[in-house]
Amino acid sequence: MERTGNNTDAMASSNEKRLSKLQILVTDTELKNIDDWRFDNRADNRSSAVRELIALGILYTKRHGDDASEELGSLRTE
Repeated sequence: MERTGNNTDAMASSNEKRLSKLQILVTDTELKNIDDWRFDNRADNRSSAVRELIALGILYTKRHGDDASEELGSLRTE
């Protein structure tokens, strides 16, 4: 997904306030992957990177339903 600043329906609009907090536990490897993605894609901060990755995942599953289910299945067995 090209980072053009345009919102997809998977991301909040620029005038939508963030009122909900989400805390998750990740492994050291997952955190390294998030941070690597953040720096490679010039995300402003870790929270922004996680939001963008979530939006990409949602967009991918909408566009590639069966393939996404298969990919997710393989991720869950790792």
